[in-house]
Amino acid sequence: MLTIGSDYKAEIMSVMEAFDAERLVNTYNEHFDVVRASTPSLLDEAYRLRYQVYCVENPFENPAEQVDGRETDIDDDRSVHSLLIHRRTGMTAGTVRVILPEPGTQPRPLPIHKVTRSPLLDKIPYHELGEISRFAVSKEFRCRLGESRYADIGSANGPSTYANERRVVPYITFGLIRGVLETCLEHQIKYISAVMEPALIRLLSRIGLVFEPIGDPVRYHGLRQPCAARLGDLVEHSRRERAPVWHYAAEKAFRPVAPPPRLVEAVTVAGLSD
Repeated sequence: MLTIGSDYKAEIMSVMEAFDAERLVNTYNEHFDVVRASTPSLLDEAYRLRYQVYCVENPFENPAEQVDGRETDIDDDRSVHSLLIHRRTGMTAGTVRVILPEPGTQPRPLPIHKVTRSPLLDKIPYHELGEISRFAVSKEFRCRLGESRYADIGSANGPSTYANERRVVPYITFGLIRGVLETCLEHQIKYISAVMEPALIRLLSRIGLVFEPIGDPVRYHGLRQPCAARLGDLVEHSRRERAPVWHYAAEKAFRPVAPPPRLVEAVTVAGLSD
């Protein structure tokens, strides 16, 4: 499940309207770095942030079912976790994971398979499908960053630029999505799915990631929309629109040879239609 707070929505929407794609990417690179949570200590950071967001700030998961202030579940053992680090403070700003398909002939279904019976989802090759999950942004980080921001105004460094005056928090979404794309590229994931709050779907489209609804919206901690996209479609769309994701994708060789078909067409071409 992916969700965002109303204050975070307002912040990122205002910045997306004010900056062009290249400036957004440059500002992100100045303030943040995305890292793979590949050690016990980094995984601990991810689990603790998830507990804060999913158990304390929002009543999505039962804190009594978690251990030592860490939110974990049965899908963590087959997931790749990313952390977004604020360069100046070293604080963890956010986390996200990609749940990978399991090998073998009787793999566990992805969580999205449990909330929708869409025929389109069933036609996507299981071993090419990943799921974005546990997208969590630190409210504590946002509050602390806001306090330090005011202390910088009028300093000996001279007047602050517009970018420095505004909170850099909205760049967290872009950074976490970079972590998702890196995971997909490394593990040869061609399709990505999620069960998202509609507002987050709209926000992701602003940085170049346009997902297609799969099935009807579901009630799961509020209204959520199961959706999916072919990775090539996402990158091609961002290339055409010169969206922020393309500036990253071009660096990572996400370069389709020819314009790829949309998700519905892709599964038909693959011989998966009825």
